[in-house]
Amino acid sequence: MTRQYETVIGLEVHVELATKTKIFCSCSTQFGGAPNTHTCPVCTGMPGSLPVLNRQVGEYAMAIGLATNCEIARECKFDRKNYFYPDMAKNYQTSQLDLPLCLGGEVPLYPWSYPNDVIKAGVPPFRTVKLTRIHLEEDAAKITHHANYSLIDYNRAGSALMEIVSEPDIDTPEEAYAYLKSLQQILNYGDISDADMEKGQMRCDVNISLRPHGQEELGAKVEMKNINSMSAVRRALHYEIRRQAEELDMGIP
Repeated sequence: MTRQYETVIGLEVHVELATKTKIFCSCSTQFGGAPNTHTCPVCTGMPGSLPVLNRQVGEYAMAIGLATNCEIARECKFDRKNYFYPDMAKNYQTSQLDLPLCLGGEVPLYPWSYPNDVIKAGVPPFRTVKLTRIHLEEDAAKITHHANYSLIDYNRAGSALMEIVSEPDIDTPEEAYAYLKSLQQILNYGDISDADMEKGQMRCDVNISLRPHGQEELGAKVEMKNINSMSAVRRALHYEIRRQAEELDMGIP
């Protein structure tokens, strides 16, 4: 990357909570099982079904909120996110939009959370990454694509998800790696989630933009969706930084 640009990174992390049942029904969240057997009218959105919030889901979310110094809201609510969902039978997602459960907060970048090559070269000074919010929502089903058709397994649909949204407060791919590692450790130690990225229990959407040094306005943002490993997040960011810098050098906004 040419030196005249500043990198601005924000992460949206989706975490599958370690509850035995789903967020709005008593269907099992156990991994595996025959396709479409851990389902009911509630988690598949059948007409007339009544969702009831899993108490432990709220307790887990408040626990991670307290662990990251968030403000726990006295009132929160769920909303419908309506747009086409091929992996949701009811075609909307129940999520917290206007009134999330947790606001603010921060995640510390522990020295041991950086990649090994960074640790060997000398860990950067300790800092924290600010959070915007933590909110709850339901997971979608699993789609398996084949050459001429796709199959949907609704066993995962309706599982409890917690979305942790950072401020655009991350400066480098290495800090993004350390943020994810630190967050994973907090989730593990709190018994809130196994946060195994290879199993899809923790997934990351990456937002990145570049801007000239000294400019306050953010540059054009690019979002990379559903990245499932920390090293992949780091590699994707390095690639995107080079690509955006090259375009800015050519005068492409």
